[in-house]
Amino acid sequence: MKTFFRRIGRAVGDFFYDISCTLSRLKPPSKRPVSGMKTKKRKDMIFYVCMLALPLLQFGLMWVGVNFNSILLSFKEYVDADRNFVWTLKNFADVFQNLFGEDTVLLVSLKNSVLLYLLTTFVTMPTSLIISFYFYKKFAFSRALKIILFIPSIISSVVTVTCFYFIADRGYPQIMEMLTGVATEGLLVNSETRTPTLILYNIFYSMAGNFLFYSSAMSGIDNSVSEAAQIDGANLVQEFFRITLPNIYPMLSTFLVAGLAGALIGDYGMYAFSKAGGSAIDTMGYYFTRGITLDTTGQTYPHFAALGLVLSAMTCVLVFSARAILNRLDPFRDQHKEVKA
Repeated sequence: MKTFFRRIGRAVGDFFYDISCTLSRLKPPSKRPVSGMKTKKRKDMIFYVCMLALPLLQFGLMWVGVNFNSILLSFKEYVDADRNFVWTLKNFADVFQNLFGEDTVLLVSLKNSVLLYLLTTFVTMPTSLIISFYFYKKFAFSRALKIILFIPSIISSVVTVTCFYFIADRGYPQIMEMLTGVATEGLLVNSETRTPTLILYNIFYSMAGNFLFYSSAMSGIDNSVSEAAQIDGANLVQEFFRITLPNIYPMLSTFLVAGLAGALIGDYGMYAFSKAGGSAIDTMGYYFTRGITLDTTGQTYPHFAALGLVLSAMTCVLVFSARAILNRLDPFRDQHKEVKA
């Protein structure tokens, strides 16, 4: 009997539960959740706008506004100290005359910038790749070496330049005099050793930190590929050239193109060296900084604006040409085409 009445009570409860569910489906939805959702979306939109307002304002002022003003400035020529100007193309004529003249400061600065870029790129990149492969294979002392080599990129460049200056111009003469007994000039003071010393500094400084990006890219390679190469009898050299480099080629090409974008206007630490001890070589970035800093009247600003436009046009040609060549050299080019298709 108890089981019978229990079944009846359960059936009655299920019946009223079904009725309540049916009535709840027929009932129109409440407006409160909708208004709540609208309020939440409104608050989220206000938050997004507030977060994006400052970056957009900075982009509008520092990129769009400044660059547009620089374009207009390149066509101006100041005629008096009150900055009254006339529209002219004389600034571009002066830039081309200085670029294609003989032994001008502008031409020397451009040559030094290109030379430093080529040396720091084609000397640093192979060295960083070898070090990165050493870290990727997790050989002995790889963690300790990673920390030691990464230290120069953590320290401020001004501090690094100052320390290097004291070692090259103060420490080196004392060490050489103790060893040979002959008084020696500092490496940066001596005009014959200044350029090689600054090139050596840029090679060492640009190498710090690059291996972290390369080793991170190498860690993304599927282990099965390396294991299959080892099973087939490939040694470390063959694995490096035939497995590792092709798989990280997109990142290498990106680094080359991005570095080429700043090759013509690079400072390469020369301004910091000039402040540390007055020993520096002319580079394009240093030419810009020194010229604008020394000009307190602003009369030469149109010249630098025109120079910036000319260098930007030259950089665009170099970057797009290098990008097209590197894309053609991509070892997985055919696979990328198949994926796009």
